[in-house]
Amino acid sequence: MKQRSHSTTRLLIQTVLTLTLAASAHAQSSETSRAGRTTNLKLDHFWSYIISREETQQPAVTATLRDQFQTVTVSIGTPLQFLNPAQKTIDSVVTTIVDLNDHLTMYNLQNPALLPTSQTLTATNQFGARQLTVDRATTIMVPTQKETLRLPRRLDHFLCYPVNGQSIAQPATLSDQFQTQDVIVEQPALFCNPVQKTIGNDTTRIQNEAAHLLCYNIRLPQSTTSRQVHIKNQLEEDLFTLTTTQMLCVPSTKTVP
Repeated sequence: MKQRSHSTTRLLIQTVLTLTLAASAHAQSSETSRAGRTTNLKLDHFWSYIISREETQQPAVTATLRDQFQTVTVSIGTPLQFLNPAQKTIDSVVTTIVDLNDHLTMYNLQNPALLPTSQTLTATNQFGARQLTVDRATTIMVPTQKETLRLPRRLDHFLCYPVNGQSIAQPATLSDQFQTQDVIVEQPALFCNPVQKTIGNDTTRIQNEAAHLLCYNIRLPQSTTSRQVHIKNQLEEDLFTLTTTQMLCVPSTKTVP
């Protein structure tokens, strides 16, 4: 009788332990899933290159832009920078490229898009959380086809606002389709919202409202190597000459008080 009682007790203990471990695993899995929805934005890091020359100058294009701060009609001007998807490595943590086809071209807005009142936000990414203030948009990033790669399919347009902040002085190694370099990630320079763009009767809607970009200036030994890339996007088809690099744009979330 005692032996049967002991066996029953051991069975109950094992059952309780099994249920406890299963519940713990489920909770950890749910927490990981929730974190994944917060941090896995399915958006690449982008490494920007200054466009020193364009083969064909395009006239300004009038567009209506709508982001989470404003709706505004702007004149989109000259291309300023071309952005490659990039792999980022810090210590032994590697953030790989999501889609090699995803590229962006940054164009200036001939007249800054001023906000009625300045907006304070918190941007959060792999470098942590940072409070920023924006008051005007000065550039737009346009999804762009590079050479023989296909046109990006799930990449948004981005409306970018200048920001200021202290340098994070973070060493990192960047690799893209041109090079691999050790860099120092410095101060934030641009915060970019996904944006809906309308030209005439053609509207390109936002696909991923949660995914933003926070662009940081980077420091590295500058190269005089120039590269030519043939591009095509909704604004133009052109041949860019690229020279020095300037920024690393990092996938970020945004909260507004």
